[in-house]
Amino acid sequence: MYQIPKQKMARSRKSKDWAKECIRAFINRSSFSTSTKHTIQTYYEAYNGNLREADYNYVTNPYNSEAWAKKNFPARLRNYNILKPIVDLMLGEKAKRPLAYQVVVRNADIESRFDKFRQTEFKKYLEQVFVNEANAVGIDTGQPSMELPAAEEYMDQVYSNYKDSRAIIGQEVLNYLFDWLGMEDQIQKMFFDWLVAGECYSYKDVCMNDVTYDVVSPLDIDFEKGPDVDYIEDADWVVRRQIMSVNQVVDRFYDVLSPKDIDQLEMPTAKHRDGYGGAQSMFINKPEDDESDRMVEVLHVCWKSFSRVGILSFTDELGQQQEMVVDETYKKAEDEEITYYWVNEVWEGYQIDKDIYVSFNPHPVQRNEMNNISVCKLPYNGRVYSNRHSDNISLISMGLPYQVLYNVFHYRLELSIAKNKDKIMLMEMNTIPKRHGWDEEKFMYYADAMGFAFIDSTAEGKNNERVTFNQYQVLDMSLGQYIAAQFQLLQAIKAEWEENIGVSRQRKGQVKTSDGLGSNERAIFQSSVISEEIFRRFESFLEREYAGLIDTSKIAWREGKKMTYVTSDLRTALISIDPEEYQEAEYGVFVKNNSREQDKLQQMKSLTMALAQNGQQPSTIAEILDSNNFSKIKTLLNEVDNKQKELQEQQQQAQQQAAQQQAQAQQQLQQQSQAYDAEQRERDRALKLELKKMDVAQKVSSDADGNGRRDDIDKKRLDLEREKINLQRQKG
Repeated sequence: MYQIPKQKMARSRKSKDWAKECIRAFINRSSFSTSTKHTIQTYYEAYNGNLREADYNYVTNPYNSEAWAKKNFPARLRNYNILKPIVDLMLGEKAKRPLAYQVVVRNADIESRFDKFRQTEFKKYLEQVFVNEANAVGIDTGQPSMELPAAEEYMDQVYSNYKDSRAIIGQEVLNYLFDWLGMEDQIQKMFFDWLVAGECYSYKDVCMNDVTYDVVSPLDIDFEKGPDVDYIEDADWVVRRQIMSVNQVVDRFYDVLSPKDIDQLEMPTAKHRDGYGGAQSMFINKPEDDESDRMVEVLHVCWKSFSRVGILSFTDELGQQQEMVVDETYKKAEDEEITYYWVNEVWEGYQIDKDIYVSFNPHPVQRNEMNNISVCKLPYNGRVYSNRHSDNISLISMGLPYQVLYNVFHYRLELSIAKNKDKIMLMEMNTIPKRHGWDEEKFMYYADAMGFAFIDSTAEGKNNERVTFNQYQVLDMSLGQYIAAQFQLLQAIKAEWEENIGVSRQRKGQVKTSDGLGSNERAIFQSSVISEEIFRRFESFLEREYAGLIDTSKIAWREGKKMTYVTSDLRTALISIDPEEYQEAEYGVFVKNNSREQDKLQQMKSLTMALAQNGQQPSTIAEILDSNNFSKIKTLLNEVDNKQKELQEQQQQAQQQAAQQQAQAQQQLQQQSQAYDAEQRERDRALKLELKKMDVAQKVSSDADGNGRRDDIDKKRLDLEREKINLQRQKG
């Protein structure tokens, strides 16, 4: 084993030879042909239903016989896969689980930013209060009055509605990366490795000012296995193996390969004998005239070295004391102070075809923490399911003994079927009527075809004795009950395997008519509880992955970026990254308990019928059914509630306006009625006064027709009487 070179040295002393020694040392500490890798390979083979008959020799050849005829039993060992359906069931459930994650900012200045936001919002509140009071006393402010809640209630709303703009950008960035990198497919691929091998690994990097993401096979990675390392990104070193063609190598490293290196790649010094994907990689000396194999092994090494950095203390233009991180080459001024520290730094390098070394330098994505500059993370990340104080296990490793036992019992069942001969009758061969031209073949033909056969009752035995018929007997060679018992045993093995990992028949949709609703729900709940730990550990790994993607994007988009992506509801979203604000943010990602999220989603979707009956819009119902995130549903329902509140307020305002208009109409009608009554009373009073005047005039005037009254007065009086009658009719 190579000695790891000294890491605590200045950057200027870390030469090309030093980097090569580091790469060789860590490669020699790694291994891709161990028994552990071979075991993982057998897990993948078991999932695909491939078996090696040599593993079953203790059953098919229990006496270790070398003679072919003595081990050629009338049965063949076959694989009856009971592992793949369970893995596929878990994969299907994972695909249906909602992707519930939330991005938050963990910077120390988040409290000061919130205080500033709170002061701004409270200032707006006070300004609106002043506008309302001024408008109430008749002062023209030029702004409309608005109904405001109490001050305490308003501040509670401000506190609950506060969202850091950096967190919003981080959430949008993660949504974009999900679409850009096809993370749903990548997650399913890693979850498949998690179920089969009990391990899953990934690689994050920056390429062409963008983020790249790869899923790494458990067979092609090795790392420092510390006792307290839960995630591979916190390990000291990691080595990844890739088998690439010469053209693929040139495509990837054309800018760092010399012409001499490319000449060597066309005639590799080592030859890859085993197929890629196997557990072992064996290289042997290759003849110069052999050009049949152009596959090259590329090893990527990442390790943590040491770097000397300083904390620079200085006074800015405003007289404030400031601090910043500088490297060891910084030349300080007279009024500056620097305190130096040795911190971790991630380095990387590639070994191609045994002796070509390229791209050895500090990794561009260090992923330091703001409160601890020594913390850095490797670009590779992964997790092992259960290796605490023991060898790791996986879903397939737990089921492999059941698979072997299941195949063995199927083999024994096939042997039993081959031995099953039903009932056999023993009879004397001399009774066959050979004198009539019958032989054994004709006798068996008639017995099978017609159900009966003829015998010769006069037949004689070998010693000319008379053959008696009381020697016939029937042997029962049937193994039906034994076969049925073996079949039940097979079902018991399968049921025990599924129960061991928490997959009940109710979970698979196999419900009997005798099962009650409560018992089915209890069985499904208990089943999900047993297997929930498999999902929970993987989702905690995904939480680290999401944070790593955001950290990597901060380096990839350090000059800013504008991009669009298609959301889950097929809408086009636009993101514009401000490099200064985005770079200074330290993001954290929290993944909610997806089993609970799924339960809430199902319960919410079950209420869509009630929402439809209560008059909700069909588009809202469709949005709820199409959503796979409960937070999104809450946002959608909040928008619906706000719209309903606005509609109710508009309806109340319309009702108030209608009531006011109706009251005004009634008041106007009442005023018109009062004016009309006053007018009628005035006319009535005038008529009465006129009649009285006429009566007075009659007393002093002459009568032309001799009736004691003037004729013109009589006519006018009659007109007044008619008008009075008409006026009374109108009142009535």
